[in-house]
Amino acid sequence: MSVAVKKIPGVESVNVSLNEGLVSITLVPGNAVRLDQIRKAILNDAFTPKDANVVAVGRLAAEGGKLRFVVAGTNETFPVASTEHPSWQRYIGREATVKGLLAAPVKGTEGGALQLTSVSPVPQTKN
Repeated sequence: MSVAVKKIPGVESVNVSLNEGLVSITLVPGNAVRLDQIRKAILNDAFTPKDANVVAVGRLAAEGGKLRFVVAGTNETFPVASTEHPSWQRYIGREATVKGLLAAPVKGTEGGALQLTSVSPVPQTKN
């Protein structure tokens, strides 16, 4: 499986632990890798994608009263599960780094809502 995932442009490294049933994937900064590409590579190697712990840069958006996360560089969009942290609302429309758990896909779908565990501002670079 690691060979198939490493072939995706933008993947820096892949670490597979069959004993634990885990794959750790590190992407190069500024990549345009989509989660569906990774899950497809895993499926093509006869493995089943599970929940994904993610760290990503993007922005939170409120659409129709629901919170969504839009990944920078790909515009891939994930619904955000309701949260007990209303303070995260202050990041709506701003670039932020999010950490969370993205539910595994159910047959024929991409996956469930993103359960946020933390949201932090992206540090501004000085010129």
